[in-house]
Amino acid sequence: MLKALHIKFLLVNGIIGCSVSSNTTHTVPNEVSVSALDSVKHDNPVENIIQSPLNDRKEMRVALLLPFYTNEIEYDSLGISITSVSEKSIMATQYFRGVQLALDSLDHEGIKMKVNVYDTRRDTDRLKNILSLSDVVNADVVIGPVSNIELTVASKICGERKQVLISPLSSSYNLAGKNKNFVLANAGLKTHCEALAEFINSKYSSARVIMVYRRETESVYASYFKDKLKTKPIELTEKSDSNCFHIDDFISAINPNIIIIPSFDEEFVSILTKQLHGLSTDYTFYVFGMPTWKDMETLRLDYLQSIHTHISSSYYSVDTISPFKQIRSLYKSKFNSRPDEFSYQGYSIFLFIGSLWKENNNKWFEHIDDETEEAGVNFNIQPMNSNTSETEFLENKNVFILEFKNNSLIKVK
Repeated sequence: MLKALHIKFLLVNGIIGCSVSSNTTHTVPNEVSVSALDSVKHDNPVENIIQSPLNDRKEMRVALLLPFYTNEIEYDSLGISITSVSEKSIMATQYFRGVQLALDSLDHEGIKMKVNVYDTRRDTDRLKNILSLSDVVNADVVIGPVSNIELTVASKICGERKQVLISPLSSSYNLAGKNKNFVLANAGLKTHCEALAEFINSKYSSARVIMVYRRETESVYASYFKDKLKTKPIELTEKSDSNCFHIDDFISAINPNIIIIPSFDEEFVSILTKQLHGLSTDYTFYVFGMPTWKDMETLRLDYLQSIHTHISSSYYSVDTISPFKQIRSLYKSKFNSRPDEFSYQGYSIFLFIGSLWKENNNKWFEHIDDETEEAGVNFNIQPMNSNTSETEFLENKNVFILEFKNNSLIKVK
C-alpha cells in the first residue's frame, strides 16, 4: 500500500524538514496543498487517499516531483528535525523555496494553484507509484523529476496518457522519446553550443578559431560547434601520453584567437586555462566553454578573466537591479537566506505557467510558445522536430552568453 500523507514543511536552521501527519494540510499563501508520500511499499497496489476536485477549473493543478530525501531526516518528539538534510537535498529545498515565493506572487494576482509536492528520493519504483496517484494523473502539468533516469521513466508514463511533463533542470535530449508534451525548461547542450558558435560568428569573423577537446568523450559537443561555425576550426585533441597541448604552435600574434573548449572535465579545463593565461601577455584570447564552468571550484577567476572566458547559461541574475533585488529581499525575509540558481528556476517556471493559466485557463499549453521573461529565465519554447518534421519534444531555446569580467559574470548577449 502506498500511503499519501500531507506534510508540514518546517524551515529549521535554513534547511527544509517535515512533520508528518496523515490528516494535516499545510496551506501556503496561495492555498496550495503541499503533500508528500511516505511508507512506500513497491510490491503492493497503490491506494490513493487524496481526492482532487476534478471539475474545479478555477485553479491550476500541479504535481511537483523533487528529491527531498525526507526519509533521512530524524525528528524529536515535537516533530522538529534534529539532523540536517544532506547536501543532495539542498537543490530540491532551494527550488521549492523559489516555488513558494512564486505562489505568493501569483496569489496577489488572483492566480490559484493546487500543488502536490512529492519526494521521489531518486527511486524509480517509488516514482512509478507516485505517477499512478490520481492527484498526479489528473494534474494539468507534472514538473519533475530531476534525474535523467527518472525523467525517462516519467516521460514514458506521462506520454502514454498525453500529460504535460516539464523537465525542470535536466538539459538532456535523450529523455523524451517521442513525446510532444515533454518540455525541457532549460536549453539542451546542443542549443548551448550552437548559441556560442553563432555568437562567435557575429563577433569574431576574422579571428583564428581553435578547438581543444578530448576526442572520445567530447567529440559530440565539438560537432555541435563545427556545424554552426562559419570559420573551420583548427582541432587539437588530447594525446594519449599527455594532458597538455602545444597551442602556441597554432595561435596568431596578429589576430584574436578564439579557443573553444567543449569540456566538462574540471581538471582538463584547469590545465588549459592555466596554459592560456600564461600566454595571454603576448596573445589575445577569447575562450568559450561550457555552462558548468561557473561551478568548477578549481578554476581561477583571474585566469578566466585574462583570457576573456565566455560560457553559456539558461539563467542569469543581477542582484543590484529589479526584479532580482526585490526577489532577493522577499526571499531573505521569508527564508532568512539568499536565493540561488535553483531558487530562481523554481520561481520562474511557476510564474510562467501561472501567467499562461491566467490568460488561457485549461488551454494554457496551447500557448506555451508565447515568449516571456521571468526573473532571469527567458522562455522561448520551440518544438524539436524529427527528420520527418514530427514534433518529438519541446525545448526552451533561450541561452544567455556570459563573460567572466570584473570578478563577476556579465551578460554579453
